[in-house]
Amino acid sequence: MKDIPNAVSFKELSSLLNGALQVSCENTENPEPISMDWDERIKSLLKEVEQSSAQVAAEKTTDQVMALGSFRTHLMLSLQALKAANL
Repeated sequence: MKDIPNAVSFKELSSLLNGALQVSCENTENPEPISMDWDERIKSLLKEVEQSSAQVAAEKTTDQVMALGSFRTHLMLSLQALKAANL
């Protein structure tokens, strides 16, 4: 498994997303379009984290559960930042 970086810049995140889009298009005949709407993507990820948090927490250490909670908080803050930027 690859090491998880401590931080990812927006530029790095965008290049990773573009790379994933290219690989996805190459590997399938009818690629499913990936939404570039960050609000929709963050809400989808937040929903997935919330639905699987109880199951994931059962197998993790206290620090790992706290990190998952911190990740959820960052997702919520990013949604607020998107809303503020659209004003």
